[in-house]
Amino acid sequence: MNTQMLEILRNFGTINSNLVFREGNVVRTVSDAKNVMAKATADQPMPKEFGIYDVNELMNAMSLIEGASVSYEDTHLLIKGENSSIKYFYSDVEMLTSAPDKDIIMPPCEVGFTLTESVLSGLRKASQALGHKTLLIEGDDGGKVKLSIVDVKNPSSNAYSVSVSGNFGSVQDTARLSINIDNLKLVSGDYQVEVSSKLISKFTNTSKPFEYWIALEKN
Repeated sequence: MNTQMLEILRNFGTINSNLVFREGNVVRTVSDAKNVMAKATADQPMPKEFGIYDVNELMNAMSLIEGASVSYEDTHLLIKGENSSIKYFYSDVEMLTSAPDKDIIMPPCEVGFTLTESVLSGLRKASQALGHKTLLIEGDDGGKVKLSIVDVKNPSSNAYSVSVSGNFGSVQDTARLSINIDNLKLVSGDYQVEVSSKLISKFTNTSKPFEYWIALEKN
């Protein structure tokens, strides 16, 4: 497996420990709660369909053999080094949580903005410092999009806000546009974000072939 595939495994393992590989270049995963779906287009195609029960365990196994090569056998991955090897057996695809084979079709999106890696890092740090999990998406007075870490159940609680480039269209109930920041299990990089009042958002990495569809909270 090349460096890009290892990045896919590392990131997708934070969304769901199960992972089903289909033949070809596209890798998809979905959380157990079905509120986060991710897709990556790999430059190294998979030669066959197979399932992995625990992605993090696979990563740990691969770390045991430095500079390992991986071959795709009938019943297992063969992880091979110069003097050592690991047989890592596939899991039954039917027993795993597998993502749909098709992308989610986004409804019309009223909000769009750019989310840089540094801004997301600041939002995560604010969430930890304040103890709040809600990322609220609003329009600000300057025509930008305001992202805030808040406690939606307590309007008088401490809050952190940052304005980013984007557009905020006509949304009747802005309180509906919020995301649990713990669901932003994104690979590193900057993102173009689309948000719909139909309680769905899409995050597209601007430099890597990763896309995420994340459900909004029902406040």
